[in-house]
Amino acid sequence: MTTICFLLTYIFEQFVAYIYFSKKLTQKVSNKQLLSSYIISFAIQFAVNFTNIPYLNLLSFLICNFLIAYICYYSSIKQVIFNVLLLESLMIVTELIIIYSATLLFKIDLKNYSTNPYIFTLETIGTKTLYFVFAYISSRISFKEKKNAIDKDYSYLLFFLPLTSVVLIMSLVYVSINLDLDQIANILFMIISFLLLIINIVVFLVHERIISTLTKNTELQLEKQKEEINQEYYIELERQYDVSNILVHDIKRCLLNIRELSNSKDYNEIIKYVDSIYQGYEIKSLKQYSNNKLVNVIVSRYAQLCYENNIEFCADIRNIDFSFISDSDLTSLLDNLLENSYEASRNSQDKLINLNIDIKNESYVRIDMSNSCDKNPIKMNRHFETSKKDKKSHGFGLKIINKIIKKYNGNFEYSYDIDSHIFNISIILKIQKFLISV
Repeated sequence: MTTICFLLTYIFEQFVAYIYFSKKLTQKVSNKQLLSSYIISFAIQFAVNFTNIPYLNLLSFLICNFLIAYICYYSSIKQVIFNVLLLESLMIVTELIIIYSATLLFKIDLKNYSTNPYIFTLETIGTKTLYFVFAYISSRISFKEKKNAIDKDYSYLLFFLPLTSVVLIMSLVYVSINLDLDQIANILFMIISFLLLIINIVVFLVHERIISTLTKNTELQLEKQKEEINQEYYIELERQYDVSNILVHDIKRCLLNIRELSNSKDYNEIIKYVDSIYQGYEIKSLKQYSNNKLVNVIVSRYAQLCYENNIEFCADIRNIDFSFISDSDLTSLLDNLLENSYEASRNSQDKLINLNIDIKNESYVRIDMSNSCDKNPIKMNRHFETSKKDKKSHGFGLKIINKIIKKYNGNFEYSYDIDSHIFNISIILKIQKFLISV
């Protein structure tokens, strides 16, 4: 009977974990793969249970749920650790609440929970039911964590609460089993267990609210940046349209002048005249860098800025399908990269920028950018040093770049050549292949 009870218990715990993670995280594997993962997790925990070592059971619960959350769902390591520790805290606390409540109400000796199969079965039903209720409520009233949501360094501090709760609860269990406690002590232990449960949930919800607020603020910043780029796009279109109209209006007169110079065989004057048209009508700026609207306007904007500031600008953007990356992320990434390169090259002696974007192995997009930079921008701690007056905005731009690279499972490398005074950065973005669950 006890074995059957353990069997059903571990099956139910997998069900609770599935409900919780499905509400909190976004699935990234197929339903068949997810089911297989939970079956393997159940088999491991059920097998470990036969060792009759409670602490080993808790460890297997932590490891199995951590692997499922990290492999089968989109989530950072910090998010996974926090949620798994919270689940374990809920499971232990609810079990203690039921045990101490039953001890007080029905005068059951704590030792009977492990020796009496009937009492053990009833206690298990009660604890797992309460565990499911609190886990479900926690998943419902909290926010669903988005893929690659904002991850703050101070989130690690939150791990201490559920971890401390587990240690404290295990201490209470040890005291309860090895010492004869009176009714008041049992009441106090039950109250402590319940308060620990409430504290964990409250801190969990506060953390969720903070992360949600930070995420919304970042999204607003990105949306604002996208709107500004769209506005610049239409301004650039209007400017190029005006330039084209002027050129079309004057083309007849220009051709007549070239014809007269040709008749007089004054070829040097013809060359000078054509060059003046080329420079005067900004034909140079009317260039299509990419078939992507937003990419083209960003590159065109900085190409024009470089032209006006005598900066040599070269861009080679192959015919790339950018559909795997959102417009806001794409424009934010390129705009911040080009802005940093432009600021550095404008204040340098050689004044040059090179941008190359290409497909690698049909699975990655590679962005290579190099620019002149008289001063090494890399600090000793591998952080960037800016020459901008607005250092706060510069820091935000670098954070956006880093966030987007992480979001698309990418990586980046950078270096500075002291001899040539050239700063290089290479970014690899993985082309996302969305998996349809079956």
